[in-house]
Amino acid sequence: MYEYPNSEAGTNQKEKFIRDIEFLNYHINHDKWRWFMHQHPQMAHRWEDDFDAWDSEHYNISTTENGSGNASEAITDMVNGVLLITNDDADNDNDEITLQGESWKLLTGYPLYAEIRFKLSDATQSDFWFGLITGTTFFTAPNDYVVFKKDDGDVNLDFAVAKDGTGSDTDTTVDLADGVWKIVGFHFDGNGTIRWFVFTDGDEPQTCAANGSVTANIPDDEELTLGFGLQNGEGAAKALYVDYIYCAQRRVRE
Repeated sequence: MYEYPNSEAGTNQKEKFIRDIEFLNYHINHDKWRWFMHQHPQMAHRWEDDFDAWDSEHYNISTTENGSGNASEAITDMVNGVLLITNDDADNDNDEITLQGESWKLLTGYPLYAEIRFKLSDATQSDFWFGLITGTTFFTAPNDYVVFKKDDGDVNLDFAVAKDGTGSDTDTTVDLADGVWKIVGFHFDGNGTIRWFVFTDGDEPQTCAANGSVTANIPDDEELTLGFGLQNGEGAAKALYVDYIYCAQRRVRE
């Protein structure tokens, strides 16, 4: 909520406006305008990548290559814009992508939501993660994280959190399948609870296939970075397709 920059504004019922191309009067339907207000960068911090182009300078790339080739990250010819991650072909070869800098923090009073749409070439013999972590790698386990993850050897999608090295995993009860898109997201309410969601992938209306919440081991005292990664579960190259990633948080004032 912004006070209009008017030296003659009243002292009791000051006019409030949302600053944009044109000033939007917050008094008119203010309950509806409150949601729109968070589209303004003064009120929210956002990152969205729909992968119509790949600019590696925005990201840290952490790669393990022990096979006969090289890992690669490239935009592939698929509708919507899709980033294709392909690993080298040795067991435990991996490729992890994180934003430069740890610019998110789960603080009281500052809700956050993160989401990804993805699919795996091999839903069984691969490890996968998406979410917020400290550092630049998850396969070399950090002490603090909030992630969806899948271990090699099964198709179970888990939701996991850790603070200062103490963590907990939750089975979402959702199984992944080869080449099948999934949408997953989590919401920190700014008051000690993270809720996770697995959505059906399709045209509207999309539905929630599974959801749950956690209140323990939330990393609320560390800056975190957004990222995702893929690791081979056997001596063969695996691929991860990422349609988009998204993260938004009420702009933090510390």
